[in-house]
Amino acid sequence: MNSLRTSQYNFRRREQRARESLDERFQRRSARNAADRLRRARARSDQQMANRVNSQAETNVSEHDCGMMTEICNVCRALYWRNELNSSNMYTKCCHDGKVRLPNLAETPDFLKELLTNNSLEAINYQKHIREYNAALAFASMGAEVKSPPGNGPYCFRIHGQIYHRIAPLYSNEKFKPGYRQLYIFDASEASSQRL
Repeated sequence: MNSLRTSQYNFRRREQRARESLDERFQRRSARNAADRLRRARARSDQQMANRVNSQAETNVSEHDCGMMTEICNVCRALYWRNELNSSNMYTKCCHDGKVRLPNLAETPDFLKELLTNNSLEAINYQKHIREYNAALAFASMGAEVKSPPGNGPYCFRIHGQIYHRIAPLYSNEKFKPGYRQLYIFDASEASSQRL
């Protein structure tokens, strides 16, 4: 039924267009083109407004500084910022006032310590690509616009904008090469060669 109505409608339109003069055809096309130009201009204007709002939102963000961590937990000696006191004026988020005891951290392996502190070519390369190495060995990879802080010091990064995680499909195929959590399913030697 609908196809019959559609074909009848199209037939009537063709007959009307055959009867219209060149001036009427020109006016109809001009009106349609003007409407298209107006629609495109509105879309452009909306996009420009959205871009303006996004750029203002990102440039008007002031940097917050919590200051130095100068306060110390009396039980476990953890560091706190001054405003982290609880309602009883104590710092207890670390060990719950001595109720939680964690074993001391193991000593950092010498090879890793050298990569993090030396100025050899290997160490510089490692420090420069430390996030890529971490992502290659992780179940998911974090993505963000990273802004490096000025000056020298221990490795750290600050994030500007949105944080997102990249994960590969559960199973690889010819379209997606194995990555992230898929590599933990392989044999250990095969996974290492795939990671790096």
